Amino acid sequence: MNQNKERLRELWAEYKTLIRQESANRAGSSPQSQKAKELYDTQIWPLTKEGFTDRGQQQYVASFHTVGTTAEPIILSVRALDAEKVYLLHTKDTEKLCGRIERELGWGVERIKTLLVGRSDPEDIYKQVRQKVDELPPDAAIAFDPTGGTKAMVAGLAMFAFSLAEEGRTAHVYYVDNEEYDDELRRPVAGTEFLKRLENPREVIPDWIYHRAKDAYKRGDFSLAKQLFDQAKDREGRAHSLEAVLSEAYESLDAAQFKQAKDRLNDLLELLQKPAHRQSFLTRNIATIERQKEALEVVVQLTEALSAKDKSIAPLADPQQVACVLAALGFMTEKRLKTGRIAEAVLLRYRALELFLQHRLALRGFDTEKPDFPGLCAANHTSIEDLQEKYQAERKAAKAGSDDKLIEKNAVDFITAFFLLRALGDGPALAVNVNKVLGLTKTRNASVFAHGFTLPTEDNAKNLSEVLVALVQSGGLPEVRFEPIPLS
Repeated sequence: MNQNKERLRELWAEYKTLIRQESANRAGSSPQSQKAKELYDTQIWPLTKEGFTDRGQQQYVASFHTVGTTAEPIILSVRALDAEKVYLLHTKDTEKLCGRIERELGWGVERIKTLLVGRSDPEDIYKQVRQKVDELPPDAAIAFDPTGGTKAMVAGLAMFAFSLAEEGRTAHVYYVDNEEYDDELRRPVAGTEFLKRLENPREVIPDWIYHRAKDAYKRGDFSLAKQLFDQAKDREGRAHSLEAVLSEAYESLDAAQFKQAKDRLNDLLELLQKPAHRQSFLTRNIATIERQKEALEVVVQLTEALSAKDKSIAPLADPQQVACVLAALGFMTEKRLKTGRIAEAVLLRYRALELFLQHRLALRGFDTEKPDFPGLCAANHTSIEDLQEKYQAERKAAKAGSDDKLIEKNAVDFITAFFLLRALGDGPALAVNVNKVLGLTKTRNASVFAHGFTLPTEDNAKNLSEVLVALVQSGGLPEVRFEPIPLS
């Protein structure tokens, strides 16, 4: 980050213009004009140094820097890390740049040391840096910057720095990067430089990737969690990642792939029986995993039964099966609410409400897709006329408008099912607030494009939840929940 970035951008444009003019006037000569060089040396570079605000992660006892053909990034890095001792690793070709770096820093020979290394010999770099590191206290924090130098120098210093982690030392690797690179001038745009710390691969496997995976799992991003758990597993050479299997199960549940979710939980249970995994923390949750797998089996049974050609409403009358599907819809809804997908969450809750009302009617042998009103009346010991009258009275009391064609309906929608249940004296339908249900219906209609396409809100989702909870609590359904198993 550079505090003088905007001013530097203006100067950079002027700098490029001067170079272009010089190139046009002197074909074949160096594009670096005297005016351009003066502008860079007296204004651009001083402002770049002055405004560079990046700093190292902590205070370092020593820092090691490979020196290439450009001094600027080394100077920025050395200033940013501000170590007690600075070692400049150079070749015979870049020795003169060390003098410029020392002069610009002005820190004195006691603080800045130079080390002559072979340009193509990583082993030489290792030996020389190893000697200096061994002279430092074991708890000394050390910084390494392989920005400059040959590829061999860069690789040698970086590999050595990363290997120090195995010794328990604090060794951080930095790199001077840039946000913008000027292809025409073949150099970073002044003011866009920043100090970047490179993660140590040996630390990434046990800590960084696994930590990110657990964080993604906790947030409910099961797809990313599975990817990261698998990545950590592959890098460690393990055959299985229990956390990845668990994440995939919840990822599938969230996508309404209920059979796949059930299969993954079954895979997890089988893996937990193997000797290699018997010490896993997940063994403490075997009973919960079993319950969730069994609940998903029920969900699969109900969804398959309702999609079959010879569909029967008998499963809809089963409280256990309906409770499991409502739990699955609840899991999917909560995930979407957490990620701001309000419209999807609202649609899922509407579906849950419809399912519950279908369940209450199925208990009376009534199919909302193929309504048999004479059969419904016979089962409830009433006449069609009496049912129509009670239905109309319920609508009138709620100021929902009349509906004198109940018996003629080829299918029963959400609001019709609600008032029909009230007319039949259904306990849960009578217990819920009628105005709230009507309000939900109006909101749903308003969200349809033809009626205005008003986007659902969090309040809509909250009201839906309150109505659904009131219905379910008075409906006598067993309690079923799909709570993600916490990772230790």
